Amino acid sequence: MRLKKMVMKRHRSVKDEETLHVEEQVTILIGANDHGKTNILAAIQCLNDDKPISPDDKNWDSDPGAFVELEWHFSVSHKVLEDLRDLGPPTSPVVAEAVIEATTSAQTTDTPAAANSVEVPPLPLFPISENGELIFSRDSQTNAIKIVALPVEVLASNEKEVLGLRPRVELFESPSGNVIDQVNLAQLETADFEFMQGIFRLADIWESRATIFAQNDRTSKTLDEASKRLTKILNDKWNQGKELKWKLEHTGTNGDHIVIKIQDPAIVGQYTRPSLRSSGFRTYFLLSMIIYARTKNKAGNSFIYLFDEPGTYLHPQAQLDLQRSFETIAEAAQIVYTTHSLFLVNKNYPKRNRVISKTTQGTKIDQKPFTKNWKSVRQSLGILLSNNFLIADKTLLVEGPSDIIYLLDAVKKMKARGVLDVDLNDFSIVDAGDSQNYVAMTKLMLSEGRDIVALLDGDNSGRNIETQLKKICETEIAEKRLQILLLPTNKSAEDIFADVDTLKSAVRKVYDNLVSTQARIPKAGIVIDDEIRKLIPSATTTLGKTMESVTKTWFETKEKISKLSIALAYEDISEGSTAVVSDEAAAVLQQIRTLLNLRGEKSMETGVFQEIQ
Repeated sequence: MRLKKMVMKRHRSVKDEETLHVEEQVTILIGANDHGKTNILAAIQCLNDDKPISPDDKNWDSDPGAFVELEWHFSVSHKVLEDLRDLGPPTSPVVAEAVIEATTSAQTTDTPAAANSVEVPPLPLFPISENGELIFSRDSQTNAIKIVALPVEVLASNEKEVLGLRPRVELFESPSGNVIDQVNLAQLETADFEFMQGIFRLADIWESRATIFAQNDRTSKTLDEASKRLTKILNDKWNQGKELKWKLEHTGTNGDHIVIKIQDPAIVGQYTRPSLRSSGFRTYFLLSMIIYARTKNKAGNSFIYLFDEPGTYLHPQAQLDLQRSFETIAEAAQIVYTTHSLFLVNKNYPKRNRVISKTTQGTKIDQKPFTKNWKSVRQSLGILLSNNFLIADKTLLVEGPSDIIYLLDAVKKMKARGVLDVDLNDFSIVDAGDSQNYVAMTKLMLSEGRDIVALLDGDNSGRNIETQLKKICETEIAEKRLQILLLPTNKSAEDIFADVDTLKSAVRKVYDNLVSTQARIPKAGIVIDDEIRKLIPSATTTLGKTMESVTKTWFETKEKISKLSIALAYEDISEGSTAVVSDEAAAVLQQIRTLLNLRGEKSMETGVFQEIQ
């Protein structure tokens, strides 16, 4: 069962009514401080019996007689649907007959005729929802969770059972306390030590907890093996901790405590401990291990996890790692998190992002902030999206800005089909502006220590750039800091990554706009439909060059149509298109993924963050 939407009326900063549409896996609430993100999380929490609506939750501008109303709409799984059907009215003839007999015998009648005319009253049922949703509500008048509607008929007498189907909502806040790096058995099994539960589960010794808190040759060996497993997992998944070795060992009376120690190459004389590390390190441990423990401790699909500013204390690269961890967690629990960090905006799934803003009408939710080049996100965060250039060590360098648009469009389509697993947050795509600047841009980025794949068109210009790079960057190529990927002969980004029919539509759209605004005067006698048909791939010329040579003949003043204008129109038309990416494009994208050693969207383990010094 997954939350689809929540309707809020007069709750905190929501003045009248506002609806939050929730994604199946992860939903991101983006916005500046004090705009209402945390208030929305609080409203979701009110789904729990132990989180009633308080008097302070009423919007301060509401009428005196008004009250807070919250409504949660859920989609239901096949299993939940079957559970609900089991709570419905009796369908068996034997059961139905027993119900009728019991109802009839309870009637008092004076004559046999009266007895024969008795009708069995219908059993009280919950209303049926129109779109198959399970809907709960709560208001500040009664403060009780109510069942509004169900997807199937359910007896009203089974209210308790239906309420028991609700997922539990759990809020995680950035940890403020320190890491407790040793534990005994009694402590380990309490809720206050979820962090240590996560460590034990990650090291695969959770099931051995009943016997492991007594030191002997066998348990010492078990801890040694667990330490190796923990080290391998954390070294593989935690970027800045690759050189650390983790050690679990007995301490206390007869080994009744287990302590975590760290062997750090930077500290020669002794082991260090998690409790002595930086705030970013403690955030890594406390948050990620608690998430891991709680996910493993509870049944799948029974939780909605809320995270309030989870990126606090985390390095930007670690925030990107956090997104990947959330992908893994979301397989078992729905996630909603708040952020005002650029690095926690999800570019793999733009539709997951929501922008929360405060206006004179209270808190408002922009459900589609990715439109108009993420305008509402940029306004809300006060930044320009920079495609990870400031933090990504891996860069794909292309010749021009239009190449980025066609390439990303192809990547997104392949990701949507599930045939390419690559994290768009893991690298940057940078254009050189034009072929003349390509070599200079390459040298600049190499000087910053980046790993680069140079993607070049398969024309004379691309081959000339390749020749120059091999001369000027011989050392970097030998060290594989620079790798060159030349597209097939006479093929450009338009040939490889763009859908030709969509490209023709984009060219026509730009042409019509230029003519209608009188920015260009069409050449006398031009038949634009015939001209558009000339935009086809050629064995001797790249499609990009064909577009330039053809479009400049359409106007009184010979001037080609901007490739970037065409690409931007292509991006608009292609949104939601069912066009299939070609096999050739898929092969090139897989090459790029391999050469840059790009990670997939999900972490192998949940919650591996990076330390901030």
